[in-house]
Amino acid sequence: MHPLEKKLRQVIVGEGLLVGKECWVVGVSAGSDSMALLHLLAELAGSLDLTLVAAYVDHGLRPGETPREIALVERTAADLGLACEIGRVEVRAHARDNSLSIEHAARELRYGFLGEIAKKYGAGKICVAHTADDQAEELLLRLIRGTGRAGLSGMPLLAASGVVRPLLAIAKKELLAYLAAKQLPFLEDSSNQGRIYLRNRVRLDLLPFLAAQFNPNIYESLRETAAILQDEEQLLAQMAGRAYGAVVRVEGPLPEHPTDLRVNLAALLAQPKALQRRIMEKACWQLGCRPSFKQIEQLLRLVERGEVGGRMHLAGGLRVSKDSESLKFGYPLGQGALRGDERAEQNSFAEVIVEPGCYLIAALGKELVLEVLEHPPADLTAAGAEVQYLDAAKVDFPLTVRSYRPGDRFYPLGGPGSKKVGDFFTDCKVAVARRWQEPVLADRHGIIALPGRRIDQRVALTETTDSVLFVKLQAKGVRK
Repeated sequence: MHPLEKKLRQVIVGEGLLVGKECWVVGVSAGSDSMALLHLLAELAGSLDLTLVAAYVDHGLRPGETPREIALVERTAADLGLACEIGRVEVRAHARDNSLSIEHAARELRYGFLGEIAKKYGAGKICVAHTADDQAEELLLRLIRGTGRAGLSGMPLLAASGVVRPLLAIAKKELLAYLAAKQLPFLEDSSNQGRIYLRNRVRLDLLPFLAAQFNPNIYESLRETAAILQDEEQLLAQMAGRAYGAVVRVEGPLPEHPTDLRVNLAALLAQPKALQRRIMEKACWQLGCRPSFKQIEQLLRLVERGEVGGRMHLAGGLRVSKDSESLKFGYPLGQGALRGDERAEQNSFAEVIVEPGCYLIAALGKELVLEVLEHPPADLTAAGAEVQYLDAAKVDFPLTVRSYRPGDRFYPLGGPGSKKVGDFFTDCKVAVARRWQEPVLADRHGIIALPGRRIDQRVALTETTDSVLFVKLQAKGVRK
C-alpha cells in the first residue's frame, strides 16, 4: 500500500468519516486534486466496503477545455470499474437570475447536481477534494473579506450536509507526488491562473509570499488554527443556541417562519458579549436579514445605551425598536417597504464584490452585472448608455459597490481632470434627494465607475487592452 493511501485510510477510519457500508459520490473535475482523490479512494474501496460514483459537472464556462476533461473522467472511471455521471449546468444564467457571483452560482449548481446523483444512487455522502492548501487559502480569503470565529474555523472534514473532505490534512504536493509515482494523468483548469479572481491571487501570490517571507510552514499553521477554532466554535454555537432560546421570543404564524421577534433586554445583557453578538446575528438571520458586523455593533449599542423608543433600520425593511423591556424585530411596512425620509438612512449601503458575477443591490432594487470579455465589442455604444467597458487589467478585485458619499471624487472619462462626484451629479441634474440611488463602484485605489453614468479615466480602454470588464446596472431580474 502506498504511504498516501495508508494516510488517507487512517483519516477516514480515525475520524469516523465512514460508518459501515456506504456509497460516496466523488466530485471529479479532472484536475490533480480530484483525480488523486478518485484513485486513492478506488484503491481503498474494497477494504473499506465503500462504493464510489464519479461525477463531473460542466459549468458552461470553459467550452474549449471541458470535452477533454469529460473524456478523462469517463475513461478513468471505466478503468477503475466505477459508475460515472456527467452533469451540465448554466452558471452565468443562474448568477444573473439570482444576483450571485460566478463562483457562488457555480458552487450552488455543482452541489445541487452532486446531491441529485447522491439521491439517484442512495449515496450517504458527497466527497470533494479540498486539500490542506485549500483550507489555508479559504481561511485567508475569509479573513480578507471579514468574518467571525465560525468563518475562521474553515471547512469541516464532515459537514452536516453530508459533504466529506478527507484530503483536508493532506498537502497538494503530496497528491502531485502520488500522481507522478503512479503515472496518473490529470488536466489543469486554465481559470485557476486568472489573477482577476481574489481566490487565485491568494493562492498564487499571497500564500507563497507569506511562506517565503514570514513562515515556511504557513499552510500547516493555518490548518492547525482552523482545527482549534472548529472545536471552540462547536462549544460557542451550543452555548449561543441555549442562550437564544432563553432570550428571544418568536412571534408569528410558525416558529420556523416568524414575522416578528422580541429580545428580552435584561436576559440579553446578562449574557457575555460574544453570545450577545451571536444572538443579535441569529435574530436577524431568522427574519431573512444578513447583518454586517457594524450593524450588529449598532444593535448592541441600542441595547446598552439607546433610549426607549430608539430605532434602527436594516436591509429589506427590517425595523428594530426598543421599549422598556425588549428589542422588537419586525417588518411594520412589509419586506422591502420604504417610507419618506427614511430612505436615505435605510439605503446607505456597501457591498463587497469579490469577482465578476451578478450582484443584487437590495437598497435600490437593481442588479450590477460584471463579466470579463476577451475582446471589446466593435461598437462600444451599441448596448446603450447603461453599459460600460473597463480595462480588466486595471481593475483590482475585490470591489465595493456603495452609496454615494459627500466628498467622493473621481476622474470622469473624457473630462479635464479630477472632479467631485457631487458636482458631476449636479451637471447631470441629479437632485440631492435622489443621489442615494446612484451607486458608486470602487476598488482599493478609488472610484472606477458610476454605473450607468461614467467610468474613471484610470480604467479606460486603450489599444493595449487585453481583456475587458463589462459593467451594467439593470433592474432586478432583467436578462443581459
